[in-house]
Amino acid sequence: MRKFSTLLAFFLVGLVFIAGCIGGGTKTQETSTTTQTSQTETPTHTTTAQTQTTTTSSPTQTTTTYTTTTTTEIPTQTTTTQTPTEEAYWKPWEYAPFELNGKRYIITYYKYYYKIKPNQTAPMYEYEIEKKIGKETIHVYGQDIQMNKKDLGEFEVWAYRTIVTPIKAESLEEKLTITIWYKSNQTTAAIYPWDIAWFGALSPYGGDAQFVGMRIEYNGKTFAFYNPTPFQSGLFPYFEGDDDILSEVDYDLSYLYMGWFATIHFGIWYTWEDYNLLVPQSGTWSDGLHTWTWETKPDGSITLGGLSFKVVEAQWSYAGAEGLSLSGKGKISPYLPLVIEGEGTYGYKDPKTNEELYIYAYLKLEDLGVKQVS
Repeated sequence: MRKFSTLLAFFLVGLVFIAGCIGGGTKTQETSTTTQTSQTETPTHTTTAQTQTTTTSSPTQTTTTYTTTTTTEIPTQTTTTQTPTEEAYWKPWEYAPFELNGKRYIITYYKYYYKIKPNQTAPMYEYEIEKKIGKETIHVYGQDIQMNKKDLGEFEVWAYRTIVTPIKAESLEEKLTITIWYKSNQTTAAIYPWDIAWFGALSPYGGDAQFVGMRIEYNGKTFAFYNPTPFQSGLFPYFEGDDDILSEVDYDLSYLYMGWFATIHFGIWYTWEDYNLLVPQSGTWSDGLHTWTWETKPDGSITLGGLSFKVVEAQWSYAGAEGLSLSGKGKISPYLPLVIEGEGTYGYKDPKTNEELYIYAYLKLEDLGVKQVS
């Protein structure tokens, strides 16, 4: 756990450097171009002349003159231009309706195969992660300063349910179900296997005004707590069930979060928002101390949730003077906010102690559920 906390801190510091790096410098871009074809008709020129006739008779002379008439067709020019290449710009890791073939959809379910190696000496852990997103009605509770339970009533909330099936885990022996409730739609709750924002809800004065509560189910036990702040201020969170569940699944929950965190925040995903990913692209950025390189190219299509998505193959790397070294590759679709497949190594070397820490994470989207909204 110490290595996880240390590495996460290093990464948070590294984000400051990387955010500045990506935003400036000179970018090298390769794009394909459209072709223009021109077709021009050959003009036709027609000349018509009348025949000259002269008749002489004495004593009177009659002269007939001729007139020449010229008719010219005006040339017509036709230009045919090839239809421009389709354009698509990615909005990564965003839980919002996406558009495909003129229709809008919202994600209601997804399933990933997930691998995480939390440091260079740890084994590779493997999980299957399913996410269900929707609304449900729950009863919300709180407690006053005397620890008296307060029933605030029923409310419709957004529910983000994660089912973790261990394949090779640290301590999980069977399925773990985590449900997190929010008053309104929250992207982080939708795209992470579980959202750690609930830590901030433990104070009645600094509590989150959107976070409503969470429930954890594992090994026949259930633990839940509710944050009353979104509906009534001045109350403390209310806890019920077996709180020892958290200690039983603590390491695996950390691994689930840290690999996802690295994948989302240490890829170059957000830089690609400015590029048409349906044509081959590449870029570099360097200031002598920090260097980004990246490349994308179209790579066929894939069917998920009954929909066909165009796929783009991508790879990237980063090296910086702060000791961070990041590299990754994978497959994305500019029409889908989730990564289809992603693999990355995220490392840090302390320049003073030479201690090296790194994590490896791999994600593969195996199934998708969507609902058409318009």
